[in-house]
Amino acid sequence: MSEPVKAPENTGQPPPTYQSQDLFQGGKVVLIVHQGREYWLRITSAGKLILTA
Repeated sequence: MSEPVKAPENTGQPPPTYQSQDLFQGGKVVLIVHQGREYWLRITSAGKLILTA
């Protein structure tokens, strides 16, 4: 069983915001590396985002 997800700490500041078109740069897939593990963020044919490891 995985650990519960902690809510982000409320620092009074909004989180960083990125426009998807800036991340994807005209493509449909981006690679995100988090703590040495690779995650793929994809735009589906329905225009939604899906993150997979």
